[in-house]
Amino acid sequence: MRRALATVLLGLACLLGVVSSASGHAVLEGSTPARGAELKVAPDRVAFRFNEPVEASLGAVRVFNTAGEEVQSGGLERPGESAEAIAAELPDGLPDGLYTATYHVVSADAHPISGGITFTIGKPGANQQAFVQGKTISELLAENETGTVTEVGFWFVRMVGYLAIALAIGAIVWMLFVLGRARSLPEGSRDEIVSRFRRLVLPAAVVGLVASLLAIIFQGSIGAGTSLWNAFGSGIPGEVIHTRFGTMMLVRAGAWAVVLGAVMLAGRSFLKPGAASITCLLAGAILAVTPALAGHASTRDPSWLLVPSDVIHVAAMAVWTGGLAAMLWILPAATRRIEDPSERTGLLTETTIGFSTVALVSVALIGVSGAIQAIIDVGSIGDLFTTQFGRAVAIKIALFILILGLGAANRMRVIPGLVRRLEKAESPGEPGGRLRRLLRVEMVTVVAVLGVTAALVSYPPPDAITAGPSSGSVQVGVNRLEYTVDPARIGSNEVHLYMFNDRTGAPVPVIDMEVAFSLPEQDIAPIEADTRRAGGGHFVVPSAMLGVKGDWQANVAIRLSRFDEPIATFEVEIK
Repeated sequence: MRRALATVLLGLACLLGVVSSASGHAVLEGSTPARGAELKVAPDRVAFRFNEPVEASLGAVRVFNTAGEEVQSGGLERPGESAEAIAAELPDGLPDGLYTATYHVVSADAHPISGGITFTIGKPGANQQAFVQGKTISELLAENETGTVTEVGFWFVRMVGYLAIALAIGAIVWMLFVLGRARSLPEGSRDEIVSRFRRLVLPAAVVGLVASLLAIIFQGSIGAGTSLWNAFGSGIPGEVIHTRFGTMMLVRAGAWAVVLGAVMLAGRSFLKPGAASITCLLAGAILAVTPALAGHASTRDPSWLLVPSDVIHVAAMAVWTGGLAAMLWILPAATRRIEDPSERTGLLTETTIGFSTVALVSVALIGVSGAIQAIIDVGSIGDLFTTQFGRAVAIKIALFILILGLGAANRMRVIPGLVRRLEKAESPGEPGGRLRRLLRVEMVTVVAVLGVTAALVSYPPPDAITAGPSSGSVQVGVNRLEYTVDPARIGSNEVHLYMFNDRTGAPVPVIDMEVAFSLPEQDIAPIEADTRRAGGGHFVVPSAMLGVKGDWQANVAIRLSRFDEPIATFEVEIK
């Protein structure tokens, strides 16, 4: 067994070696043309530069004219062969007018990020239509997002993938270290036990293998902003395979294939250390590592702490969950073959005490590793209730506390009851029935935790969210005010304001604009910003200091004439 553990640890070390330096979410550093640029001649391409390598597919950069038509030509480009930049070529002879360029890429932690800019060529004519048919950058990006069905499907694939990992790893560990060590295990029940073990692990391995491959297709669909059917019928899955996420899904699928082969070919060896059980332990270790390497942990600092913590968290969860399933599914095959009631109570007591010890260690590891991740990822108590990631963590904590209560009831009431009946040479009786009920409730609760976890990994941690830029529009009479706040984070923000005629799309001659920002929820009174003319109906606030997180309100006084000064109001979330 020591040799087996050494082999598993060596495999873990080799796989963990692929972790690169952490970086978190990609952030847009700049673009060509610059945001809000007014150009005399048309550029030959539009390029976006990020602070880290990004993964992109065809359609990652789109450029629209005011009629809503895409005008980019050719495929995706990598300026200077840089993994941190993407570009799209523009055709010769683009007419004067307003253009909107959007990007849709995937950052290192497998989360899609998107945004956009506007720029002007020459002087837009009076016959121009409304700004991209009246659509803002956010509305254009929404057209390139996948639907709810795809997102829910991806969540389900992740959940069953986690459940499969838990059932396989936990059942293997339970067979070797709990039931396999039971002195009162009857010889005649071993074949039935192994049969039930196979009927638990083999379906889990098949489901896990299929879920791993489906995850590649779902990731491609969400990353490319296309439908699941289009992703399946295109070359997008091939592109995903070359990403960190895709590579880990292939590694996971390979580990599942190993588990399938070992379980199908092995006999009773899972009740004691052997070639098949050692192989499955190593494959299980690989399965436990893949969530960390495919998600947040490997792309955020400190990765040296987050990756091992995530691996321990997944492994401990798997041992606990799979052990619960084994207690409910495999153990009855052993106890029902025992005719003597006292011997049946003895085996049930022995395995319950053994699993209780394993579960106690697992709970401690889950608690410590989960606390480490929560402290690093959530950042503040407020984020537990104001962000999707934080709320998912809060739900996990609540469910975890419930499971702790069930486990405590098991140790404090069920085990002593079984011991007393064993001392009296009686059947398990009422304590045995209570044990089954507690295990069932505990199993359902753990599955709920896995469902929350599957949702959790789809949300970026609060301090890793790429906030900006934030854009939108508000109606001002017959005109439309377009705004962009960049990067929409605490600190200095650059604000661009554009005034267009809502019917013609032509810039509105504005005499002056005055902007004031306030945060009513924090009782922060309006703060006047330095606003400068950038041309036509375009004004810029070079540095709006928004130093508190929250929903800031911007009041824009737009002087159109001596007697006409409408007020436009919009909100922007500062993260």
